[in-house]
Amino acid sequence: MLFNTFEYLFFFCSLFCLFLLTNRDGTLRLRNVLLLIASYFFYAQLHVWFVFLLIYTTIVNFFCGQWIVREQSKGKRGTSAVTIAVILSVAQLTFFKYAYVVYTSILLPVGLSFFTFQALSYSIDIYRQKIKPEKNIIDVALFIAFFPTLLSGPIERARNLIPQLKERTSINWDSITAGISLFVWGLFKKIVIADRLAEYVNAVYYAPNAHTGSTLALAAVFYSFQIYCDFSGYADMAIGSGRVMGFKIMQNFNLPYCVNTFKEFWHRWHISLTSWFTEYVYISMGGNRVSKARWLLNISSVFLLSGIWHGATWSFVLWGAIHAILYLGERFIGPKRPNALYHLFVFIMITFAWIFFRIENSMEAWHIVSRICTDFVSPLYWGSSMFSTLLSMFLLSVFIVREYLLYRNVLPQKYAWEYMLLLIGICLFGVSGDQFVYFQF
Repeated sequence: MLFNTFEYLFFFCSLFCLFLLTNRDGTLRLRNVLLLIASYFFYAQLHVWFVFLLIYTTIVNFFCGQWIVREQSKGKRGTSAVTIAVILSVAQLTFFKYAYVVYTSILLPVGLSFFTFQALSYSIDIYRQKIKPEKNIIDVALFIAFFPTLLSGPIERARNLIPQLKERTSINWDSITAGISLFVWGLFKKIVIADRLAEYVNAVYYAPNAHTGSTLALAAVFYSFQIYCDFSGYADMAIGSGRVMGFKIMQNFNLPYCVNTFKEFWHRWHISLTSWFTEYVYISMGGNRVSKARWLLNISSVFLLSGIWHGATWSFVLWGAIHAILYLGERFIGPKRPNALYHLFVFIMITFAWIFFRIENSMEAWHIVSRICTDFVSPLYWGSSMFSTLLSMFLLSVFIVREYLLYRNVLPQKYAWEYMLLLIGICLFGVSGDQFVYFQF
């Protein structure tokens, strides 16, 4: 049941009607049970056995959270309890995510990395005494399985979402229209931009040796926007779904290609994961309150872990290493006042790194880079037709202009006519049907 399907529209509208009836002070427990059942049903549409992974993760972190507090009440830190929570949660993630590389017959659960990290934030925040453990396991289970964030994030924090789950949400016309607007914009990015670009990218990367350097370069640029529109489109639809019901889910993207530095890019790209690694890994390793050599190790470790989190292939490790080198290189020898030329350099290098993210075989990825550098001026492949590729370029240009205007705050308000145009664009140019890119992670 994908966000970009009529099945989801029927599911959400039906659930919203029931939600309105139970979103009252006296029926909040019933409302949360309803949302939990709906979330499990939503996840079971992928595979019914996946629900047991959610239940396992919930039980581990709920009872470890109780254990941590009991240890702390005795004057202990609760280190053993939080360590058990991390080991048991990561063990499940490691088994399915990396045993899949060896045993390809294993069914890889969608969203496992996302809800595992979300669950761990609950246990770790209790250990750090940022939140108190919940007495009701239903609230914890709903926090972990909340259907808008379940499959591909954003990776929420317990201190942000659980308090909202324990109170009546404020549903009004503004929240409903804001949520619908976000959902429509996300849907436009997914099926008009990302899925159209995917047709060209998939055709080229399916047989890279059959294409020229200029074609491979165009495919690389297209993929930069494809993965952004695909993933941020999902995030917008998730946030929009929550907003309609009155829940405020954290932002996951903030115009990441409208940046002047690599550091700024990582403050705007996949914000929930970047901030998770910063808060629970980087700071735990000492952050920047250490020697310069240790700080270099901390930064490099976070980027490499980010690569490994995406998959157990050398291409993902190289993707993380490339970003570590770019980030640290900019820190020591980067310009103090980045100009437009450096902005272009940042985008080119990010696009270069995406090649390793997209191509599983690292040697093949290097071969593509070599072809781009040595055979750039050559005939261009026009995909299924010249009209289709030119149309994709035009729609991408419209998207880029709108993103730039948003970046410059030229479009600070939401206009009804703008979203009517987006809906028309979806009807005319949408080519939906593919899964979201980040479902594989």
